[in-house]
Amino acid sequence: MRKWNRWLSATAISAALVAATALPAMAEPPQRTVPLPLTSFSDIVVDPTLGHVFVSSRTDHAVAVTDLSGNVVTKLSNLPGATGLALSPDGGTVFVALSQYGAVAALDTLTLTERARYPVGEVCPSDLAISGNRLYFSHGCNQWDGGIGRVGFTGAEARTGLVTGHYSPQQLASSPAKPGVLVTGQPGLSPTTVQLLREEGDGLVVQASTREAGSNLRDVEFSKDGTQVHVASGAPYYVQSFTSDTLAVRGSYNTGPYPVAVSTSADSGALAAGVDDDTSVRLFPAGSLTESRSYEVRGLYPAGLAWGPGGRWVYAVGGAYTNQPPALHVLKS
Repeated sequence: MRKWNRWLSATAISAALVAATALPAMAEPPQRTVPLPLTSFSDIVVDPTLGHVFVSSRTDHAVAVTDLSGNVVTKLSNLPGATGLALSPDGGTVFVALSQYGAVAALDTLTLTERARYPVGEVCPSDLAISGNRLYFSHGCNQWDGGIGRVGFTGAEARTGLVTGHYSPQQLASSPAKPGVLVTGQPGLSPTTVQLLREEGDGLVVQASTREAGSNLRDVEFSKDGTQVHVASGAPYYVQSFTSDTLAVRGSYNTGPYPVAVSTSADSGALAAGVDDDTSVRLFPAGSLTESRSYEVRGLYPAGLAWGPGGRWVYAVGGAYTNQPPALHVLKS
C-alpha cells in the first residue's frame, strides 16, 4: 500500500548524505535477512531521505526501526496496537495508527522518538493513507462497523465516519500523482470490493467501485504515475491492475497462487508482487508484465513489501505461519 514517498528537502540534504552510507553495498549478496525484535507484523514504510525502515507490530505495541541495510537501530515501545504506518509529505513524521488506544501517534523521523499522540475516538484505527494535508485512517472494532476517518497533521479536526458500513477496516492507498483520491480494499470478504473515493467538500464520495478484484484481498497500491490501481488478493492467482478513474480492468501480473502483497517504486515505477508460496517475491520492471527476478521469502506477510530509495532495493517482511519471529529481507532489484 502506498504510504507516500517524499522529496529531499533542503534541511534534510546533509542528513541524507550521511544516511546514504547505510544503503546496502552493491558488493553485498542480492538477498540479506535480518531478524526483527518483534513477534508479529502489521505494516512497513521506508524513509528514503534519512535512511530508515519502520516496521509496526500490533501485538508487540511497538515499531522497530532499521537502517537501509536492515540493521536494527531502535525499537519504539508503548504504542498500543501499532498498525498502519504513513510517512508525511515533508518526511518529518511517521504516523502510526494505535488500534488499541483510539489515537494516531506522530514519530519524529530525525530523533526516532514519539513527538505527539492525536486522539481520534475509540474506533480502533487501522490502516493509514495521506492525501494532500490530510491523514486518512480506516477504522472498526467489530464486524460491519468499519469506516474511514481523518485527522490533520497536527491532530486538529479529527473525524470518523466519513464512510461507514464496512465489514472491517479497509486497506488504503493514495498517490501524490492522484491528489484528493483514495483507493480502498475490503479484506475478509469473497468477493471483495475495491472503491475509489474522491474528496468532495468536507467529505468523501464514491467515484468508482468494483467487485471484480477477487477474494481474500490483502493489499492495494497505486502505480507511480497514479493511472493504475494494483490489487493483491488470494484469488485470482495474479495481481490485477485497474484504471484509477473507473476501475476498469487494465491487465495482470502473473504471480502464481495466493498473492498477498504489492508495492511500486516511487522512483523507477517497478512493481514488486508477493505471494504465499516458496518463491514469494517477484519483481517486474516498469511498464512490463514480464517478471525480471524472484526471491524466496518464507511466510511473506500480507502487505509486507516496500521499495527503498532509487528503486534499487525491495524490503520484504517474512515469518508468517513459520513459528519464527518476523525477519526483514533486503532484496536487490
